[in-house]
Formats: sequence, structure tokens, C-alpha cells
Amino acid sequence: MHGRFMKMGLFLIVLTIWSSGKANASPSPSAQEARLIVKASPDAAYESSLPLDVASWDKAVRKGAAREAHEYPNSDTYVTIQQTMYVVDASYDLYDPARSVSIRLEDSKRQRLRGYVQFLRGNHYGLRLSWPEAKTFLPLKSVFTIMDVQTGLRFQGQRRAGSTHADVQPLTKKDTDIMKRMYDGKWSWRRKAILVIKDGQAVAASMHGMPHGGDGIPDNGFSGHFCIHFPGSITHGSGQVDHDHQIMVHKAAGSLEHYLTQSSPSGIVELFFTSINQKDPEMMTAIFPHRAHEQLVDVKKEVSNITAIRRITEHEMEEPDDMLVHETAVRATVYRSGLRKEDCTIVFQLRRSAVWQPWKVESVVFR
Repeated sequence: MHGRFMKMGLFLIVLTIWSSGKANASPSPSAQEARLIVKASPDAAYESSLPLDVASWDKAVRKGAAREAHEYPNSDTYVTIQQTMYVVDASYDLYDPARSVSIRLEDSKRQRLRGYVQFLRGNHYGLRLSWPEAKTFLPLKSVFTIMDVQTGLRFQGQRRAGSTHADVQPLTKKDTDIMKRMYDGKWSWRRKAILVIKDGQAVAASMHGMPHGGDGIPDNGFSGHFCIHFPGSITHGSGQVDHDHQIMVHKAAGSLEHYLTQSSPSGIVELFFTSINQKDPEMMTAIFPHRAHEQLVDVKKEVSNITAIRRITEHEMEEPDDMLVHETAVRATVYRSGLRKEDCTIVFQLRRSAVWQPWKVESVVFR
């Protein structure tokens, strides 16, 4: 994909964006290359990149103020300069994972980096359209491209029906094969963050990968349809908004981090369940304070053989408004590979550094 060129304006005069869904499409940075990169997760095959002047940015890094920093930030944005990869944190500082060093650029350079990041993210992710708007964007029988923001795989689909969300079918047998590859060769109800691309515009959405219900396109190798959700769309069965679909829409729109900053402790706990059920370890990483958190590896190991998890207890009715530490115990049913389901209690401790700061998971204990 060569990017989405809406909203670029005058940037087109001086900048070129490359976007790719192929894991090997972007070569390793050479000694004379500098790039800004945006991708949904560190191992995502689909990425967008912007070339930078290597001499200018190398000089900026060398002139920057460096300090020791062991908290590896969660981010979807990176700068590579002469084969060194830096993570761009929320303050637009550059974190060097190899040296555990954070570099504060001079103000003018940091402001320029901020502008580049906002520009590139705006063209990498999809536009949020409410379901009423999405219905107009995708009228019945319209054909469009569906792209997984993680793998970069894409296929053609057609909206066949659906009044509360889009009922869609792959257009051809080839499209069905690509869709199945997105799900590692097995049909699944697992939600995926996707871009729905039509007429040069990419829209943030979420899909599952399970054929069901009515058919309509002959000889496409797909028996039934699958569902695509947008902000505010609801399921046929429950008649309610599906939480996990909505979270994946945020991921496809690049707004998941903002959603996290606004989430209550119960919302963070719910994202813990979502990360397990949707097999999204990067989402679990995002609810911890940083990537090198001491318990994160242990928690991921604990949940690695969980195939599904279901909350038993209801959400807390009252949320802390002026506390910095919050502990909650949640009863859940856990399904593990090769084992019977079991009920357990999961104790979460959450913390924030100030009342205006976001809640993060400090510890998770299964009992």
C-alpha cells in the first residue's frame, strides 16, 4: 500500500510515505538511513514510514540530553538512525532500548518530531466513522478492501446485509483463502483490528473470522458471511455493543492509548480479559506501566495456555475518584488447553502516579 493521501495537504510537496503489509518490504536501516516508523505493535508486518534527513537527526540525537531510563515505554512509533532503533515515547523523547537511555531533543527538533508523528499516525490508521456514517460509506452490495493492521494481509469483500453492523462476504475464492490466512488457517470468532478501504479512504473497524448465517456469493469458498463492526454498531444476538469489537476499532484508529488514559480500574480489568480472549499480547502489555515491568513476563506465561476467560462477578458500581492505588478481586471461569474449565479469583492491584494520570496494572495474582 502506498499510503492514504487524504489529509496530507502541502506535506506532499516535501514528504513521501511508504506503507507496506509485507514483513520484508522495508529493508533493515542502513548506516546512512533515518526513518520514522509507525506500526500497531513491534512485530506488526504492516507499517508506515517517513524518510528523515540522517545527518540532521543524527546530530540532534548527539546534541540531546541523555539520561538513564529503565522503563521501556509502550509506543507504536519508532525512529531509526544509522542502524539504531529508538522508541518515541508520549513526550516525544527517544528511548534507546539497547542502552536503557532516554534522550530529550532540543525543543525545536522535538516539536518537529511531534508534527511528523501526528502526520504519519494520521495516515497509518483509519478514520472513526459511527455505524450510521459507516452504513452510508458502505452501501449494500458495495465492494471494498479489508486489511489486517497486524499482518497487512488484505482481501476484497462485499457488504451483503446487516442493519446493526455489516454482514460481509469475501468476493472470490482467492479472497477467502487470504482471509483464512489472517486467522492462521482456522476460522475463528476472534476479533481483529482492520482497515476498511474504499475510494481511497481507510476507516477503522473490527471483524471476526467465522462463517455463519446466510450465503450469497457463489463459488467464493465461503459458506455464510462474517461481521464487521464500527463505533456504535451492535450484535444481532444480544442487541448490544460488543466491547471487544469496539476495542479493536480503537486499535485500528490508533486511539487505543487515548482510550486507556480515560479508562477506570474496571475498564483496565476488562482489557485484561479482552487481551486474553482476542489473543492480543500487545494489548496486555499496554495496560502495564511499561514493557519491562517485572511481572509482565510472568503474567503472560500464566495466561499462555488459556483459550478463553469469562468474568463471573459484575463490574464495580463505584470507582475510586481520588485514590492512587486500587485493588479488586474478580471471579472468573478459565478455560485452559487440554484441561477442564475452572473457576478462580483474580486479584488486580492498579496504580496511578497522580489523579490525572492513567490507571495501570501493578500486579495480577490468580487464586
